[in-house]
Amino acid sequence: MNAIKSVFKKSMPLFIAAGLALSLTSGEAESSTPVLQSGSHCVAYKTRKTVAAMSESTIVGTNCSVTVKAVKAGNNFKAEIAIPISSFNSNERDRDTEVAKMLKAGSQSSLIVTTEALPMAKWQEMLKRGSGLVRGQIKIGGRSYAIATTAKAAKVNGQIEVSGVIMTKFTAFGIPAPEVGPGGIIAKAPDYLELHYNFMSGKVQNKGAVPGL
Repeated sequence: MNAIKSVFKKSMPLFIAAGLALSLTSGEAESSTPVLQSGSHCVAYKTRKTVAAMSESTIVGTNCSVTVKAVKAGNNFKAEIAIPISSFNSNERDRDTEVAKMLKAGSQSSLIVTTEALPMAKWQEMLKRGSGLVRGQIKIGGRSYAIATTAKAAKVNGQIEVSGVIMTKFTAFGIPAPEVGPGGIIAKAPDYLELHYNFMSGKVQNKGAVPGL
């Protein structure tokens, strides 16, 4: 019983944080191949690109400069997640510059995710099941969007790992699907977006906000 309580305490901030995650969508999680390695503390986007209306390729941009902070709100608990826009890396500098423009980095340098504040008992119920639905808000360029994610939890090397992937669309956040050239004649992406996240309990900040941590 003490061991189970210990797992709850260590993993609580991670489940609270999962509303991110990541993160960045108004849809529910669906099946997809993860792009982040187990043990990482990162988020990523994944989409597709069609070049000259012929060949299609997959684009992935990762960001491991994420800050996850546990927050006490009255008698409830939530997480605040900051994702520096300039830290997304797709291995193509020009694309990363365009992504920063799309995410309005000029008016807000980081994407800010705030989960719904819930009682400790609710978070513990999710942890006992090994997964749970977390809702929240993401702020992009000064505008907030409702988000929801189904997060999974597992014990990895003495820590609790929370991960998930969510299917959504660019337009869910007021972002047109990217195009290069008039009408996307050179290259374009469909209105399709995957948001991946993987968080480790050892990197959560302000653990003192959660009793027993």
